[in-house]
Amino acid sequence: MTNPYPDPVHPDPTPGPTPEPPPAPTPPPPPPGPQPVPDPNPSPIPPGPEPVPNPEPGPPLS
Repeated sequence: MTNPYPDPVHPDPTPGPTPEPPPAPTPPPPPPGPQPVPDPNPSPIPPGPEPVPNPEPGPPLS
């Protein structure tokens, strides 16, 4: 016996590409904080300690 009703139309199992959601709006960058003011007269690097001269060589160690 034949089915008097045709098979229902099956939806395509592989749907087309889904539209990508719109990108989220990027938040504005935060306002810049107070910038450090460069020293107009930078202090020079203090000199290190003077090198200690080697003492007079003593007798050779035996």
